[in-house]
Amino acid sequence: MGDEKTENPRDAVFTTALWDGGFALADWELHLQRLGEHAKLLRIELPNDLSMRIANFFQEMAEKGLHNHSNKPSVLVRIECSHSGELSFEIRQPEFRNEEIDAITMPAPRWTMKINGTKHGDWKPYLDAHAVAKKRGADLAFHVHDFAIVDADRAAPIVLDEDGVAWVAAPSEGGVTSITLQTLISGLEAAGIPVQFGRLNERLVARAAEVVAIGSGIGACRILSLDGEALGEGKALTALCQSLLESHYQERATWVDVRSSQ
Repeated sequence: MGDEKTENPRDAVFTTALWDGGFALADWELHLQRLGEHAKLLRIELPNDLSMRIANFFQEMAEKGLHNHSNKPSVLVRIECSHSGELSFEIRQPEFRNEEIDAITMPAPRWTMKINGTKHGDWKPYLDAHAVAKKRGADLAFHVHDFAIVDADRAAPIVLDEDGVAWVAAPSEGGVTSITLQTLISGLEAAGIPVQFGRLNERLVARAAEVVAIGSGIGACRILSLDGEALGEGKALTALCQSLLESHYQERATWVDVRSSQ
């Protein structure tokens, strides 16, 4: 998908996963499940040999010497399937990871209720929002609809309320299902931080003890400011998320060889 034109959202479905440089992707089963769910909503049929074609691509990278096997989360691969069944791949390095960053707000792009929250073909508004954030000296753009945060480019926002509850935008708000959040929920709740899905309105964000952005590429980043206004001074949630993710990516079971999932 090119960055310079707007696509029909039903032209493609995609996911972006951490790659070990060999044949394994982190949390591939979760990515595959989400990919299938989103493809169904977008009326896209995934190829039956999806995993095999991904494995073939990784084999080509190995033959070209364009890989460096490591279980450290340092390389991302974007896997896109078009409406016609064509696969495309993009490999990139994360710009930053586990840092304290600044964010801005941008109007959330909106489609239909079925398409909102999916990883679809009209991703240019997200790319544009990220470009605007960089031009303003920020690292991330939070997407706002009807005075509430619903998503962010390349990340899912978590707002830790003053009462100790971690709030995430509900699916009905249009946020994209986060694979990283799925891997964190049990650890957060075991540490006494319940996770609730709801509406991240201005009042909730203003009184937040801490705001964190999480994602496959960025890990867990504490948000220092939003549109130039300082946010909560807490750091415990960020540190906990980073610790949980570090342990998660060190586990052998996290990394799924795509050749075994065919």
